[in-house]
Amino acid sequence: MNIDLVKQLITEFENSDVFKMKVEIEDIKLELEKAPVAPVNVVSAPVASMPVAPVAPAVSQVPEAPVNKEPEVSGTPVKSPIVGVFYAASSPTAKPYVEVGSKVKAGQVLCIVEAMKVMNEIKAPIDGTVTAIMANSEDLVEYDQVLMIIEGN
Repeated sequence: MNIDLVKQLITEFENSDVFKMKVEIEDIKLELEKAPVAPVNVVSAPVASMPVAPVAPAVSQVPEAPVNKEPEVSGTPVKSPIVGVFYAASSPTAKPYVEVGSKVKAGQVLCIVEAMKVMNEIKAPIDGTVTAIMANSEDLVEYDQVLMIIEGN
């Protein structure tokens, strides 16, 4: 295991919602753990009381637009069954299993998620067309993370 992979795993772990992770590859064991983010409680000292004039709440003149993190995509999500590394192809030089617009059949291999040196084939749950791929090759993916969307025929 090279130091770049260790650095990448640590960076991905720090930027994820995962709080604990153990990785064992060959003779190297890596255990990462971080405390869950908890709301901060602010404790203030007693303050002398002063009369306070009531303040009318501010009225926003501009309507707030809804915030969408990801574009709305309809279809059947294909989710990762495990935490691991996403691969779009069987090797770095191979053509990806599928691309956006690919027609797939139920049971067809879509990608691989590697965990503990085991390559887990992720298969299409339905016949259809791949409308979105939500991960890039070599991304660290989490359990139940959407990897791609398939629109049924």
